[in-house]
Amino acid sequence: MNLVLLRNRPHFGAQITSIPVLFFFFQNYGNQDLTLLSKSNVGWIYNQLPWVKECIQSKSRLEDLKKLKHCDNLLNLRPSNRLPVILYKFIKGGRVFDFVKNDFLIHLTSEKHNVLCDTEYRALAYLKIFIRDERALLNALAAPFLALLQDSNLNLERAELNILIMPGGGAGEGKKWGIENFISAVQSIANTLEKNCHLHILLGPDEKREIQYMQELNIKNSSLHVNIPLNDIAKLVDHCDLTIANDCGPSHIAQCMQKPYIGLFREPNTEWFLSHAKSVKVLPQKGNDIKTITTKSVTEYAVNLLKSQA
Repeated sequence: MNLVLLRNRPHFGAQITSIPVLFFFFQNYGNQDLTLLSKSNVGWIYNQLPWVKECIQSKSRLEDLKKLKHCDNLLNLRPSNRLPVILYKFIKGGRVFDFVKNDFLIHLTSEKHNVLCDTEYRALAYLKIFIRDERALLNALAAPFLALLQDSNLNLERAELNILIMPGGGAGEGKKWGIENFISAVQSIANTLEKNCHLHILLGPDEKREIQYMQELNIKNSSLHVNIPLNDIAKLVDHCDLTIANDCGPSHIAQCMQKPYIGLFREPNTEWFLSHAKSVKVLPQKGNDIKTITTKSVTEYAVNLLKSQA
């Protein structure tokens, strides 16, 4: 059995960044469906993945240790979780792949490992347990989402310009740029490029204000997508020429797929932003609210990014 100790944060984004390393682990170590352990109720996310057998909400170390007895390969994504890993290694003797705070005596327990760095994009940090080559890392980041979108039944018509916005965010209003700003920016981008644009809006079920706003606005050539599954999000991201998003969970699918992406952040948050040739991070001036970011600046970044991809 291949077992994974998931990060304990319940947030959607924190879990999405685990998906690339889970897919790599599944593909390269016995091709066995994975059993996942989490202290949070995140099964609704991982049960969407064909390579996951089950996601168990485990509330104690004793429950973890009972499962550890039956696994042959252990992937640990909890940097502070040393005791269960050490016990597993010296009692069971299976292979350990580890994400750790430091590499002190790590060779005694782990076959492969990476050390936590707060400034590194978390999905990359997980993959570096196994991979060091930069091209292979970027391919592995995108791989699970490219696989997932093959099973999507989402019907999408292609327009001259296709823009996806993600104006929600589970962490509250402080991390939201504002749906009105998103709409204004998309209109400005389309006008500047003189292209007919189809706008796709992705929202979660709890973002009721934004959902109501879009329904009442009833924009021509737009599609509202609410609470769609991971495979549909991946297909939507792949379909669109540009994604503009708050620092939110679904944004990590666009980032991992390395599609043209503009991320709007309240603060630098390097752990949650993947810097690459098609990505732009936009921040307010230091100490200012995220809503002080201007639509003009976002338009300029977007137009330049889209022109560079032409």
